Amino acid sequence: MSHAQHRKSSLPILFVAMAAAVVLAAATSGCAPTMSNPAEYAERPISAEAGLEYFSKTGGGDPYATGMAYPVFLALMDIFPDELGKDFPTFEEKFGFYPPPEAKGDPRAVPVGFHVTTDPNSSVPWLVGNCTICHSERLRLPGGDVMVLGMGNKRVRPHEYQNALIRIGLAQNLSDDAVLGAATRHAREQHLIWPELMRGPIVRATLNGLRAYARQRRAELPMWKDAVPGRMATIESFALAVNRFQKEQIKLAPNVGWAKVPDIRSFPFRETFSYDGSGFGSPQALVLEADFLLGARPEWYISHPHIATSMYLFLKGFTRKLPYPGQIDADLAVHGKTAFEKTCAHCHGHYVDHDGEMRVSYKEQVIPKEIVGTDPARVDAVTPSFVSVSNSIPLTRGYTAVRNTGGYVPPVLLDVWARGVLGHAGQWPSIAAMAQPEAERPKTFIVDTEGDYDLTRIGVHYEASPERPLHKGEYFYDGGKPGYHVTGHTFLSDLPAEERRAVMEYLKTI
Repeated sequence: MSHAQHRKSSLPILFVAMAAAVVLAAATSGCAPTMSNPAEYAERPISAEAGLEYFSKTGGGDPYATGMAYPVFLALMDIFPDELGKDFPTFEEKFGFYPPPEAKGDPRAVPVGFHVTTDPNSSVPWLVGNCTICHSERLRLPGGDVMVLGMGNKRVRPHEYQNALIRIGLAQNLSDDAVLGAATRHAREQHLIWPELMRGPIVRATLNGLRAYARQRRAELPMWKDAVPGRMATIESFALAVNRFQKEQIKLAPNVGWAKVPDIRSFPFRETFSYDGSGFGSPQALVLEADFLLGARPEWYISHPHIATSMYLFLKGFTRKLPYPGQIDADLAVHGKTAFEKTCAHCHGHYVDHDGEMRVSYKEQVIPKEIVGTDPARVDAVTPSFVSVSNSIPLTRGYTAVRNTGGYVPPVLLDVWARGVLGHAGQWPSIAAMAQPEAERPKTFIVDTEGDYDLTRIGVHYEASPERPLHKGEYFYDGGKPGYHVTGHTFLSDLPAEERRAVMEYLKTI
């Protein structure tokens, strides 16, 4: 269906944004006791192909809980342009979303990761999100830009989006009449279905939910002040989501456990999916935990088990071809493979190129934080309180559980050349930076999210410790702050310089 046809029949609710819009979605639907069950979420044969569609297009669903009526969202952009941006291009720039390549500059095209659906109860267009909001990345390479499915978005700002929604919910000029008027105008101009009898109830329910959410969460506004693009406070966000359902409230750790959006390329080889393996149990349940952060209700999981199962099949079989686009010194890479096998393979796995297919022998394990030496905040975020309260939820018993593993899971390194920034917190801008001795690594640096990918240093384009104003698309990384320390993982940097260079050359080949 074309974009124009989408606009005529339905349009999306953009409030599903990543694991940071967290409860807004639930709040916007808090007054809606019924379910919206658009046709694309109806039960269908379970398959990896269906999982791909859920992952990259429709999302996990529960539109009332994880979406918003499209005319209402357009109205909020009109009334709060400083918070959301006045249109989709400025919205994308503000929060790190990507425009869809096929849109060719159409300012009405919704960003990558958002989907237009039709609410069957009202016929109103709604905007819902999917996994590619966070798990789709643009690489600027010599041959042109490439959108890479499944790779972590390095510039997305989920917590800033959440804070913007909280500020809107607290704003004195958030008026039902103003939003209703603006939404009706947008619906008329874009030929959107917006039934007269449904307009008032939808606007009132949405704004009442948004106000309630903002009042409940206003104390969290300062929590995310140290967030940088491409990172999320995953454990803290889960804790805040769980606290909605539990009388006993989870106590958070003193430091936020920042984590970068992961590449799903490792998932076929994993038993768990987090950086520390803290969540374990049914993989079908684990793959859709992010939807819980977005507000999906337990009833939705129960009535739509086929979505989680198909999503798991897709992730378990996920593969892609992403060859290094530069020159590789073949002889040096062979030497690097030998050094890698001796130094790195025990943790990161063994790789064999079989007729152009990279085969992997890997066993998931947790390396204690004292051994790996990287910033402990992400591990420590899984507090005893978090474990106790999370494991006491009746709904999850027998399906998933939580533990503090005391360390980090070494990642599978397929396509690692394209993953910069590196490390669980994105603490190293490139493989070259990680390969330096701890004392020589850049501790503060500016990352250019719009710049060409650095194929020489094998990572994002960055400048170490410059004292200058930030330009468009740049952010400042401070490795002196808890959660962002650049120390640890000295296994590569402890090698002689020539072997380090050889291992880096080998990593381009896997």
